[in-house]
Amino acid sequence: MRRSSMKAAAVCTMSAALLVGGLAPTVMMSQALAAEGDESVSTSNERMPRNTPGADGLPWLTEAGQDIKGYRVSAYEGSYYDERFEQYRLCVVQRESGGNYDESSGGFVGAYQMGSYNSPSRVTGKLRAEMVAEYGQDASKELDRLAAQPLYKWNRFWQDAAFWTIFNKGAGWRQWSAEWGANWNCDHRANAESGWPNKSRYNYTPIERSTASESTASTRSSKALRGTRHKAVERRFGQTKHEVGSADYSQWLARKFINAEYNWKSGEFRALKSMWWKESNWRFEVVNWQGPWYGLGQVNGPFIESTGFKISQYRSSPYVQIKVGAAYIKQRYGSPKAAWQFWKANGWY
Repeated sequence: MRRSSMKAAAVCTMSAALLVGGLAPTVMMSQALAAEGDESVSTSNERMPRNTPGADGLPWLTEAGQDIKGYRVSAYEGSYYDERFEQYRLCVVQRESGGNYDESSGGFVGAYQMGSYNSPSRVTGKLRAEMVAEYGQDASKELDRLAAQPLYKWNRFWQDAAFWTIFNKGAGWRQWSAEWGANWNCDHRANAESGWPNKSRYNYTPIERSTASESTASTRSSKALRGTRHKAVERRFGQTKHEVGSADYSQWLARKFINAEYNWKSGEFRALKSMWWKESNWRFEVVNWQGPWYGLGQVNGPFIESTGFKISQYRSSPYVQIKVGAAYIKQRYGSPKAAWQFWKANGWY
């Protein structure tokens, strides 16, 4: 659980807001570009959970159990699982790791950013009685293997099982609370969180969507963005092979924009890339409705509107998100490197 002493009114993270302030004239969008971004794009992703049986019925061998990226319903539903806290668990996953089960950040690792106190051997010890009783020697052998592996190398099933076992139907909530330094503002009370899971709002893993649905949604979003919002991008920076709206596209555009606008070179882009990976996985459609905070840099509504944009304009345009996010960094820290150093020390920027 990552340590933090956040002041929610003055920060920009998945768990805190951006300061509201003016945007310098040099980074204000033209009225023409703002008009281009007036349409909003539906981000409904039609994702539904799929947890098809694995080999010999072992849940850690299912497609869902082995997945390590994005948010989805718990792959573990054993005796420690309690549906009343599922929305809380997903909140923790988003705040701690952005849905990256292979996240390794100093002393805190995995989807739930467990520290050295929850060592692999200690966690497997907690899991062993239930798992061996349920799955026999298959579980025993797997737990022996996991005891020698860092938690961030465990797959989704085992990390989810570790969370639920340690959380222990609410008794272990302090490990993801301000008392232990996390302070991510996830409400650990039964049924207290809202909006989790929600297939139309959050960054759920793509394997929970059918191939046809994925292709249709992607094509529709790409056409809408390319046709109505990114003519100015192509005029200024040229065309790219990356699909508009994809993480690769946003990174390509951010690199070009920050170099042209602020003369920030490759080192600054690397810092921005790392920081916004923590914030949004470089997915422009991500929304954290706890704030709410939006998009690539997880900007809040008041700051967006203070720059002269509607929230719908911001949400539907990676270009606008990059301009606003870069302006915030320039205004508050001076550069992405400085912002990233602050993020690494505090868990927010």
